[in-house]
Amino acid sequence: MPALMHKNRGLSLIELMVGVVIGMIAIIIIMQVAITFEGQKRTTVGTAGAMDEGAVGLFTLRKEIQSAGYGMADPDLLACLVQAHEARFDNLATAADFSFSIFPVLITQGVSGAPDSITVNYSSSPMLATAASLIQNFPGDETTNLKLNNRYGFNAGDVVILANPTVLAPSPPSPAGTRQCSMYQVTALPAAAGETDEVKHELTQYVNSAGATVPSRFNKSGGLGIAYPANTTKIFNLGGNPVSSVFSIVNNQLVFQDQLTGSPTPLVLLDNVISFQAQYGFDMRPGAQVNLQVTQFSDTVIDADGSGVAGNSDDWMRLGAVRVAIVVRNKYPERPDATTGLCNTTTNVPAWTWGSIPEAVLDPADTDEWKCYRYKVFESVIPLRNMFWKAAS
Repeated sequence: MPALMHKNRGLSLIELMVGVVIGMIAIIIIMQVAITFEGQKRTTVGTAGAMDEGAVGLFTLRKEIQSAGYGMADPDLLACLVQAHEARFDNLATAADFSFSIFPVLITQGVSGAPDSITVNYSSSPMLATAASLIQNFPGDETTNLKLNNRYGFNAGDVVILANPTVLAPSPPSPAGTRQCSMYQVTALPAAAGETDEVKHELTQYVNSAGATVPSRFNKSGGLGIAYPANTTKIFNLGGNPVSSVFSIVNNQLVFQDQLTGSPTPLVLLDNVISFQAQYGFDMRPGAQVNLQVTQFSDTVIDADGSGVAGNSDDWMRLGAVRVAIVVRNKYPERPDATTGLCNTTTNVPAWTWGSIPEAVLDPADTDEWKCYRYKVFESVIPLRNMFWKAAS
């Protein structure tokens, strides 16, 4: 009787092992693809995010800097030492005199390649970009109204500055020849006959444009005591909310803060900022210039008018532009080289047209960790339109 034929059912051990090997190979390939994709995605998303944020931050910065000098582009006002007083009605014991100088833009250079900061100043008055004239002597007290040739555009709450090239600050402590200005706040516009060209500046409450009754902030009981002559004194209206914006780097963030609001919390414009650099652009051509042209950039204010003195009002009148560079770093680092274990994503320090970041600033701990990141540099030359539109200097 022939032997019975048995059919093999299921998988043999060899077939099972072959299947496991094929599956493992497939898993390795899939994992490799996933890892590569994740790395590419991290790089792409990080770079795109840095570019988007950098573009938005630069746009905001450009918009502010372009407004610099509005209502201030006058040689009698720029670089003048302004005497002022903050009343502080909420705490009278802290009321105090203070002084400051007015510039369209002020760049504070960082030490040894550290990030710079920029202060941008301009008027908020919607009506006036030029000064009114004082037509009656002003003794510098609180009760004497300011009598103007035209008070059009003046409103209660507006901050005004009196400037005259013959009114000088005491020397010392100020350097000889320093011009002295005074700051007051408009509290009322008299309507009585003979007073329709006058403005009041008292330490009192006034009704602002919104109809609210508020205390004057920048008037002093008795006045500042600085006298100004008629006809040669200019009165600059800076509006109800003059702007003094500071842009700086805090904890690798480009932040903005308004110095006049007293707000302690800065507004973050841009994250992951490694450096922020700026320079002035001056017109160095000799003689009076009708059309301003930037011929030289500088970290500091220079003797642009050739007078032998750097930083006087005529030098500031020749300021035509500011150029800035913002260095942004990707949020996430790249992986080190698989062979050496070292990062080589970036091998040269980030640079811009007129400089670069010192490695000591980029990597204070000297660990070369900075090489694990990608960087993007944003540069722009920003014209100061209000300085271009002023009279010849």
